[in-house]
Amino acid sequence: MDLDPFARFFNRVFGRWDDSPNDQQYYVKIFFAIISALICGIGGPFFAGTRGLMFGLLVYVLSLFVIRFLLEIDPQKLGGMQKMVTNSLPSYLLLWVVLWALIWNFWIPVLYP
Repeated sequence: MDLDPFARFFNRVFGRWDDSPNDQQYYVKIFFAIISALICGIGGPFFAGTRGLMFGLLVYVLSLFVIRFLLEIDPQKLGGMQKMVTNSLPSYLLLWVVLWALIWNFWIPVLYP
């Protein structure tokens, strides 16, 4: 089966946790939290406020699509679709907000004196 490049990338990076889908989805969401925090933080004033919040939530939804369709994890292995959405949501939100705030406070003053 020929996988598209994105599926190959995610299977290569997160494939080592194939035997534990719960761990696999946790690490995918943490990866996306770091990426979204970097984009929101480096984006500066453009992502300040509601725009940054909406971007972070959209990236979370993107992580759900990656888990479901690119890694092909069956939601029933995680306890259903609701569990897939709510598992590690607090970890995602906390890591995303903390990293975003740290990048904003220490990176932005250098860019916008």
